[in-house]
Amino acid sequence: MDTATPRPGLSFVRTEYGGVVLDLKQGEYWRLNPVGAEVFASLLAGDAADPVAAVLDQFDVDAVTAQRDVAELVSHLRAVGLVPS
Repeated sequence: MDTATPRPGLSFVRTEYGGVVLDLKQGEYWRLNPVGAEVFASLLAGDAADPVAAVLDQFDVDAVTAQRDVAELVSHLRAVGLVPS
């Protein structure tokens, strides 16, 4: 997977149900399910982190599904402007 780093100015917090990404400047927020929260936290950790490995470590899912889910989420994060293209 290519490098995907969330843009500056975002805040992320884990919740009981996954996580929330806040953009206080724009006044917007996005809720993430537990898998999405794990992926986003991994992306925030930087180049050393592997979001697919994080999903495989935390959830009962096969590698193909994890890879597909991470790619779909990163694509969506790019589409809404949370991760630069």
